[in-house]
Amino acid sequence: MRVKGLTSYQLKWIAIVFMVVDHINSYFGMQLGLPSWVSWLGRFVAPLFVFLLVEGFKYTHSKYQYAKRLGMAAFVVAIGNVIYNLATGNYISSYNNQPNYFLFLGPHNIFLTLFLLFCLMWVLSIMNGTIWRKVILSVAALVLMFITVAFSEGGIYLVPMLLLMYFFREKKEHGKLIVGIFVYTLILFCLAILSYTQMPDYQSLYQFLTFDNEFMMVTVIPFIILYNGKLGGTGRAFDKYFFYLFYPIHLWIIYLIYTLIN
Repeated sequence: MRVKGLTSYQLKWIAIVFMVVDHINSYFGMQLGLPSWVSWLGRFVAPLFVFLLVEGFKYTHSKYQYAKRLGMAAFVVAIGNVIYNLATGNYISSYNNQPNYFLFLGPHNIFLTLFLLFCLMWVLSIMNGTIWRKVILSVAALVLMFITVAFSEGGIYLVPMLLLMYFFREKKEHGKLIVGIFVYTLILFCLAILSYTQMPDYQSLYQFLTFDNEFMMVTVIPFIILYNGKLGGTGRAFDKYFFYLFYPIHLWIIYLIYTLIN
């Protein structure tokens, strides 16, 4: 029988396509004359990867090996970013002409974010036993949340998403998850409107919302609803490791083209 809905493999490919569109828009949107609303299209990608990360955490046979893959991928991307920034000088802040840590390891490394979020889930999953064990693990969880928010791409927005998706990870809890995501992104939308009212009147609300656009993470909801709980794919190593290769390679190609034309 044909399984309805979308598998994890199919969702990953959808996310990859829109991720590439988002990155092309970020670097070449003005040159290509792309409309401002294109920036909204890819906002579901990061929370969808977090959702699939939670699913992978639930079913993986080895949390250590999963974390190791993410950590190694984050390291490889970080090395590529360092080389790019050293070659272009993009790690120098335009405000004070001083080296900037965030610019040095950036601009993109979703694997670092996913690695830290995976470690956070791992800590939460073993938070039991004696009161002292719970206290120590609670402190570890708070430290991981701080590091993720302070030092990883999109961490400030994705930590709340991860907590929602982790605590409502069971299929029977997905209704609560959807409500939680809607409320969370509604709060982000209200904060964006509030920020706009405090800005100088030099752009329209529409233009501002295409920049302060994290509230559009709400668009991950249809994909969660469509998810059928199946892994999908062929089971080959290609299905498992393709994204680990594609992500850094497509970024390095974009960096190279951007550097050459600028």
